[in-house]
Amino acid sequence: MAIEHSTLSTGDLHEPKGIASATSNQVYVANGSGSGAWSVPYITGIEDYNDLSSPAITPSAGVAEKVLNDGNGPFTNKTYKIPTYPDIWDTSTNQFNFSHLDLGDSVDIRFDFDVTISSANDDVGIVFKAGVGGSPYDLLVERREWRYAGTFQFTAWYSVYMGDTNTLNNPAEVWILCDTDMDSVSLNGWYVRTNKRTPEYI
Repeated sequence: MAIEHSTLSTGDLHEPKGIASATSNQVYVANGSGSGAWSVPYITGIEDYNDLSSPAITPSAGVAEKVLNDGNGPFTNKTYKIPTYPDIWDTSTNQFNFSHLDLGDSVDIRFDFDVTISSANDDVGIVFKAGVGGSPYDLLVERREWRYAGTFQFTAWYSVYMGDTNTLNNPAEVWILCDTDMDSVSLNGWYVRTNKRTPEYI
């Protein structure tokens, strides 16, 4: 006589199929074909790219200049990125690579610069260029003005989401814009957090 699982008492219930071989923190993921596998879900990954020796940027007034990040600094840390994912920052092209993500995912970036202001009331802007090589578009991350000359830390947070294939499949770049010829900008690096709309099961 067949016995329905719904009628079993607590003492007769068993663990899910394959649990003996599953490791800690794994969950069972259905494959849509009547089976599945035990995997670890990842919804967030963290990468930090610390620049070591890229030259300071001294743009002409009103003319944006591309930021370089060699990723060779001692504080570069890719330990906590999503396993199997490639680096989100490509040091060979100095571009962000989002092509391994999915539509609906998002990326948060914390930019960290040192700026040397030559005169009072100078301003510096960070520009995020997305869709490079496809249908490019510019996003102003932040523009900040300093009331007196000196060297200051300039940090800013920004978030971009994969809302279309143009943003997803084409690289992105970081550019700096100054309003005078005498200002100088040095990159410390950037921290990047990947946010998955649907978990990556590995």
